Amino acid sequence: MKIAIAVNVNKELVPLDAAEYIYVYNEADGSVVQNDNLGFGNKEATMANILRLGVDAIAVKAGTLCPGSYAMSQGSIRYSVVNGNTVEDVIGKKELGKDLREQLDAEMYAEYGE
Repeated sequence: MKIAIAVNVNKELVPLDAAEYIYVYNEADGSVVQNDNLGFGNKEATMANILRLGVDAIAVKAGTLCPGSYAMSQGSIRYSVVNGNTVEDVIGKKELGKDLREQLDAEMYAEYGE
């Protein structure tokens, strides 16, 4: 399984519009590939970039997605809910793929205060 991780330059998981890179972790061989985020600055454009990468899932925390990016990804990929804050956290603690979901509760992709 290939899982996308949207991160900033410090390799911290961030909302999709703040992700400068999309890391793709391959569970089969343990490899990690860094991809520039061509959709930087826009959550929906970032999700489109992730979908083009052909991943099976995306690592998510509350606030990673927005309603639009969630809607456009539903049915195309699954969601790996994680607690870690960095690429190293979620891979090192073997969080990826443990809590794998087809759907998310609304609070995972809701936008507050905007």
